[in-house]
Amino acid sequence: MKSMDINYAVVSAFERSKRTTRKEASSRAFTITLMAVFFVALMAGLAAGVNIYRSVAQVQQSANDIRLESGLLANSVHVADEADAVEVGEGPEGKALVLLERLSSGTYETRIYRYQGNIVQEYAIAGRDYVPERAQVLAPSANFDFTLDGNLLTVTTDQGSFNVALRSEQGGASR
Repeated sequence: MKSMDINYAVVSAFERSKRTTRKEASSRAFTITLMAVFFVALMAGLAAGVNIYRSVAQVQQSANDIRLESGLLANSVHVADEADAVEVGEGPEGKALVLLERLSSGTYETRIYRYQGNIVQEYAIAGRDYVPERAQVLAPSANFDFTLDGNLLTVTTDQGSFNVALRSEQGGASR
């Protein structure tokens, strides 16, 4: 009988321990609510961080695009940077930036202009017709304009405007 009393006492103590009091239930509800609030705050912070990162990445990509585009165009201009080597030509879809290269074998032109939504570069013998199909695409852009003011060339594309300072004197002759 004693073993039965001991077993009964153990089982009833176990059963009593499983019962939750109101205080314990409210404590658990508070803990769960607090964890839910922290989780929601964490997810909101994560979403805000992702949106901030996305916008910073877009700005950085835009800056990289204009840096690449301006670098390609500026390098082409600097290679041909001689006295009166920069001219304005007439491309198939508007103005063309013509960079002259005078060699012992003749005069050659590097022509930079807009064609079918791209800025293209074509290398040809001076005075020949434009052949845009042979031109190499430098960058996509529906806009291409430039001005030559003394020794400062300002180029405008879809990515924005940038300046190229020429080292040689330019007459700014137009064709």
